This record gives sequence, C-alpha cells and structure tokens, in this order.
Amino acid sequence: MAQIRKRGRGFTISVYLGEGPDGKKRFYHETFYGTKAQARVRAAELEAELKKDRLFGPKPKGESLGEYLDRWLERVKDTVSERTWETYEWHVRRLKGAIGGLPLAGLTAGQLQDALTALEGTPLTRKKIIGTLKTALRRAVAWGELKDDPTKGLLLPRVPRKKYTVLTREGWVKLLEAAKSSRHYPLIRLLAVTGMRLGEALGLKWADVDFARGTVTVRRSVDTRKRCLKPEGDEAKTPASERTIRLDRETLEALAVLKKKQARGRVAFMRQEDALVFGDGVTPVAEYSVGAALRRVLKKAGLPRMRLHDLRHTVASLLLDAGVPVTTVADLLGHSTPATTTSFYAHAVRGGRSAVDFLRSDKNSDKPEKPR
Repeated sequence: MAQIRKRGRGFTISVYLGEGPDGKKRFYHETFYGTKAQARVRAAELEAELKKDRLFGPKPKGESLGEYLDRWLERVKDTVSERTWETYEWHVRRLKGAIGGLPLAGLTAGQLQDALTALEGTPLTRKKIIGTLKTALRRAVAWGELKDDPTKGLLLPRVPRKKYTVLTREGWVKLLEAAKSSRHYPLIRLLAVTGMRLGEALGLKWADVDFARGTVTVRRSVDTRKRCLKPEGDEAKTPASERTIRLDRETLEALAVLKKKQARGRVAFMRQEDALVFGDGVTPVAEYSVGAALRRVLKKAGLPRMRLHDLRHTVASLLLDAGVPVTTVADLLGHSTPATTTSFYAHAVRGGRSAVDFLRSDKNSDKPEKPR
C-alpha cells in the first residue's frame, strides 16, 4: 500500500515496486500539493497505474515462461470462476517446475516437448496441465507477446479411455431396494432416479422441493471440496443446469420423511424452507460419507463397485436403452447438444420426467403421486 508523508507544504507519496535485480527494495516517489484527502486519492491512482504497468506493460527482455505464466495468472484472475483460477494456479506451479526456465521469446514446440518430459502425474493429469499451458500461450499470441502459438505441434499424453460402471435395469432396481436401509437413502435415491449431479443435490433447499406438484428445481450447486455453496453467479455449471425435475411417489415420500426429521433438529434461527435438504441445514453432507454409504449399499445388493458419478451415467444409459430418442434425452437431461449425452454423461432431467417414469412397470406413473 502506498505511503503518504507530510513534507513542507505538500506530501510525499511512496509506492513500493518490489525488489530489484540486486535484491534491494525499489520505490516510486512523487511530491503532491493539496489536502491529505486528495493525496490519498492520488496515491491510490498511482498504485493502480504502477501495478498495471508491472503486470500488463511491455514484457521485459529475456522474460522466462515462468514469469509470463505468473503475469497471465494475475490478468485472468477476475475473468474466471474461483475454482477455475485455483486449478490454473495449481497447474502453473507444476508447469514452472518443468518449463518455467525456458525463455518466452523464440519458444518452440520442440523445446516445450523436451521440457515437458519432466512433468509428473498420470496421463490425464499431465494432459490437463498442458491444456492450461495451451490456454495461456494462446492468450500470449492474442496479446501480441508471441507471433505464433508454440503449443500447436505438441504431442499430448495418451489417456486410456475411461470406463464407467453402468447398472442394468435389474441392478438399478436392486440398488434402490438395498438403499432403503441406508441413512442416506433419500439422497442416493434422488441421484439414482434423476442423474442429478452430487453438487446440485447437496445444494437443494426445501424451498426447491414442491410436494404439491411433485417436482424439485435445481437452482444452485455446492463446492463438494469446500462443503459450501458456490459463489453467486457461479451456482450452476451451465444455463441448462437450472431445471425442474418431476419426481416419483417413493422419492417424494423419502424426502417428506427426511423433512420431518430435520424439522425436529433444525437450526433455530433459520426457516426450514431456507435450509439445505441434505445436511444440518447449513452445511451439506460430506461427499466421502455419501460415497461410503453407496459402497455399502452396492455390496448389500451384490452389485459391482461404482462411483456416485456413475449413477448419472446409469440414468442416461437406461433412458436410451428404453428407446427414448437421443435428441429427447439430450433435452430432458439439459444438454446443449445430443453429442454431450452420447459422448460423455447424463445429468438430471430438465422440465421433464425422471428415469422412474420410463422404467417402472406401473402404467399410471405418468402422474406423480403426493407423499402419504
């Protein structure tokens, strides 16, 4: 922060510029004449201008790739979500250890390819880190700091195709039956019949559950690592993620029972409608706790081990196997294109029916039933 000292009829404003090549601290000094309040305003202006010059001004001669990556990080910080920036920052730390000493000027794909052999991690991790490097250097081209993108010729690590565990219709029914004995039954059932993301399910509040209409509306998401709601403006993964899902009678009944239990022990100062559905009302359930519960349920049902995320794949697979057109499934699952549905994974039904509507044998399942 800039320092202001009274000097004669004016003020001396000093702004710290960091350490020089000799290790000594450097300052910018300016004499200002006016009131102290005006001097404070000028000091703030100076600090902002000098910081901008240091971060975004002409790149110094002989700048290393590591130094550029640090500048890039500072510049994009306010343009991406907090979680994305944290990922970038972690990737940059890994990159600096392998390629940080390379000169930015004249950088070639060959130099990068050789230096990146020192990058440690699984093929998928290294591919993601290199993806961040590509993003940073493409921006250097856009800013006029590089003539060409040296990452164009890079050979990426070969990542084995990920295998997902998907339940058959019979296995899905066994899972729902075995889950009834679990304390996390309402949550596991909700995930298994809607394909909802875990973060979305943990972000639900009781105000989002409409028992009269038999629906639940996804409006926000939880950062499962930090166990807190995502910041405003970053609640949903995509615009299509915000959707209303129709639930079957048994899921509504399980939620109704949970609501009654939570009402007896809810936080005194909070209306129940504002409380989170899964947790103590304020803090969501821990991901590891739900994952452990799912493993116990699978074991009890005699089913193969799977991740919570695989429940979403199961919903998409079962809908497609039931003969629902891909375009319809893409719309029901909230995907922007059918390619997302077929190539990646399925998530909750947006403004439509859940998997139960297609897969249960009850012919009258088109109309949701109210909980008893």
